[in-house]
Amino acid sequence: MKKEFLLMIAITTALAAFAQDANAIFTCKIGDAEVSLLSEGQQRGNPSTLIGATPEMLATYAPDGDFPTAVNAFLIRLPERTILVDAGFGTRLFDNLQQLNVRPEEIDVLLLTHLHGDHIRGMIRNGAVAFPRAEVYLSKAEHDYWTSDEETNRLPAPNREAFITAQNTIRAYKKALHLFTPNDDGNDDNALLPGIYPIAAYGHTPGHTIYLLKSGNDRLLLWGDLTHATALQMPCPEIAVTYDVNPEEAIQTRQRTLAYVAEQHIPVAGMHIAYPGVGRIFRNGAGYFFEPSIDNDAFTRAVDRQLQRYPESRLTDIYKHFFQDYFGPGHAIKDPESAGRYLQQELALCGECTGDPIEPTGWQGRYCRVDLCVVKENRITQEALLNAFIESANNALTPPPEAWSHTWNEMIRRLDAMPLDVPDYETDKAALQAILHDGHYAVHHSETYEQHYNPHYRIIRKTILDRLTENGNR
Repeated sequence: MKKEFLLMIAITTALAAFAQDANAIFTCKIGDAEVSLLSEGQQRGNPSTLIGATPEMLATYAPDGDFPTAVNAFLIRLPERTILVDAGFGTRLFDNLQQLNVRPEEIDVLLLTHLHGDHIRGMIRNGAVAFPRAEVYLSKAEHDYWTSDEETNRLPAPNREAFITAQNTIRAYKKALHLFTPNDDGNDDNALLPGIYPIAAYGHTPGHTIYLLKSGNDRLLLWGDLTHATALQMPCPEIAVTYDVNPEEAIQTRQRTLAYVAEQHIPVAGMHIAYPGVGRIFRNGAGYFFEPSIDNDAFTRAVDRQLQRYPESRLTDIYKHFFQDYFGPGHAIKDPESAGRYLQQELALCGECTGDPIEPTGWQGRYCRVDLCVVKENRITQEALLNAFIESANNALTPPPEAWSHTWNEMIRRLDAMPLDVPDYETDKAALQAILHDGHYAVHHSETYEQHYNPHYRIIRKTILDRLTENGNR
């Protein structure tokens, strides 16, 4: 019980700063447009909703027994108009808009991907229209499906709530409603509005529509419900979900769209992609890899934390900090016997705990560095730490090379703009670029870092640490 309590305190202290990073709003620039994620909530998805996910897929891509998901809407602010793409449940929508200093009356356009309740319930507030000035755009195929008496009556009366909600919402916005037929792709000139190109993405629902935003030389595809379990449906696009109206068509749409955005290098935004909800798609073997966009504020805080705790860090050490959050310990020793011997050797060299023994890596904190002093001070058993490390290493995924190179280049762009007082910055920057160019990724800490801080730690996935706390590190 004592060990469980001490470990819980250590984890809680180390990760407290990350609580503020789980924001409901993330904003990025797409040409002249400002696009903001409006999160209705970050959630964990249940694998029972997946169709076609094998035990092997679940063990690899959902090792914790669930997967990250979310309910999102997106705000597009252009010089000439303000556009809301879907309206979520409405639970946090209006608070999020208020944080962005946008009043519901200032929404000029409401683009709907489809008429499921988690996309339209926010359109009605206190029994009335929530966006009184908005012109509402919806695909005709989607409208016709949800207003069809035949489709409604296929279900027994107690199960018609989704249809009734859709019909009531359409009725409330009848005077502002514009029906259209989306394009087959986003490459023609058939714009719904200046810079907005609707694309048919049928399958999840009969009229599911995604929207390509073009502004200047930049593009963003707001893909609605193309994925619900991104962690699984990227490497395995053939996985569907139980609430797809036509699972086979949804799979075909997903595979076609993923190939398109990967080839065209178009960033994407999704209504069920976990925070920040925006990122890029890269081919990865037979499937794909989703790389989330970098949260500038969280990234800056992560760099500041690194330099405050380790002021002698060089750029190589900052690189390693983010690399560890991206790759985990997948490059490390996975064999339990060898890993155990190496751990025993390091335990003889590590000192006493001088600060927080558990600290998050990178800006997302998916993994944590656990100082070996927690074993020496009897806060956690050696066996528990070794098992957690082996599990973390075995479950770590290897992104495609171009994804990490792209991420590091984005990080360097931000680091170049920061007032960093890091010695030999340009020298280390060139050395790291050379390593990446040669197809290598892992690096050791700098000699300066090693001399000052004598690091002895293991990289453990955060969810495994959470489980250790719950189970008393048995």
